[in-house]
Amino acid sequence: MLYLANVTPSVLSTLAQWEPSAPRLTWYGQDGERVDLSGRVLANWVVKAANLLVSECSAAPGSLVQLDLPAHWRLLVWTLGAWAVGAETRLDGERSGSEIVVTDRPDRWLDGGADDLVAVALPALARAWPTALPPGVIDGAAELMGQPDEPLFAAAPPRRAPLAADPDQRVLLIAEDPATLVEQAWSAWAQGGSAVVVTPRQQAELASIRDQEGVRAP
Repeated sequence: MLYLANVTPSVLSTLAQWEPSAPRLTWYGQDGERVDLSGRVLANWVVKAANLLVSECSAAPGSLVQLDLPAHWRLLVWTLGAWAVGAETRLDGERSGSEIVVTDRPDRWLDGGADDLVAVALPALARAWPTALPPGVIDGAAELMGQPDEPLFAAAPPRRAPLAADPDQRVLLIAEDPATLVEQAWSAWAQGGSAVVVTPRQQAELASIRDQEGVRAP
């Protein structure tokens, strides 16, 4: 059972320290998909995700959120959103004990295992789940876009002080294990850096991405 509740400081205060226009999350997915989020845009996504969890799922400090998502940029957004509320997060796929489940596989949870179920479509251009969802399942794409840009909640207090800022550091992360990706991305952001997240691919292509994105970290 993997809990990630104790690895994060106050998310919103960390995001507020970023240069708004600088890139913070760049994603290279399959089939040429590329997503580039500045500090301002990533913070906006995080606040909207947190607001959805609060308004639609009654999330609060101490709530348990199961993040049943692959190693993906949307996993990072929803993790930060849950942390911003003060929720505990879990990535073990355990089908019992979770108050809220955020997943790209809603069918897996329809027979129980969560009080609230949020379905998240992974494609970058997805603005809604591609098919009709069963009653009670929240469309995490469509509902997210309608959330306010300002927090509907009191920001969670810090659990660990941020590290010294290094705003020029761009780190390349391979999207394989969800928990590892979350921890590595947050480590980069807590130091004021930026994450370039790439699905597994050949070394030559990785080297090309490092050069293109100005990755300097080992």
